[in-house]
Amino acid sequence: MTIVRQLAFMMILSLTSWCAQAQVGPGNPGNPPEGDPDVVPITGLEYLLIGGGVYGASRLMRRKKEKSSDK
Repeated sequence: MTIVRQLAFMMILSLTSWCAQAQVGPGNPGNPPEGDPDVVPITGLEYLLIGGGVYGASRLMRRKKEKSSDK
């Protein structure tokens, strides 16, 4: 039963955030975008991917080190 509640909670949370994003109005089309248009900013997802890669690499290095010390 707890899995069903967790799933329902996650669905409600994601739908609520989706609806909140859908209600945001468009920006002012008359103003040009600021900054260099060729530069893409790093968002939160990229930080999570980089952090996961660093964590995975450190785990692999630690495992190799433990394997080499066991032999």
